[in-house]
Amino acid sequence: METENITLENAIEAFEADDFDRSFRLFETLVRRDKDPEAMYFLGRHYIDGLGVEASEEKAMDIWKRSSKRGNLYAQYAILEIVQTTTACCKG
Repeated sequence: METENITLENAIEAFEADDFDRSFRLFETLVRRDKDPEAMYFLGRHYIDGLGVEASEEKAMDIWKRSSKRGNLYAQYAILEIVQTTTACCKG
């Protein structure tokens, strides 16, 4: 049985092809194996939008916070968007 070469490029390619079950599995492996901040960002996208996994804002935020601490600007922006949206909707 042939094993898949797990790279960030392969994971992004699967994501862009809307193969979310595969991309979720690949990003999850990259996060676990390499602690890759870009893979963390994409994994958070899976969780926030329910792509190949049950949607969870809490899990997305947790992953994006870890990615952000590793310098990923996309994760920082995603967190900011959620915080601003939450603040704006709940303001009295």
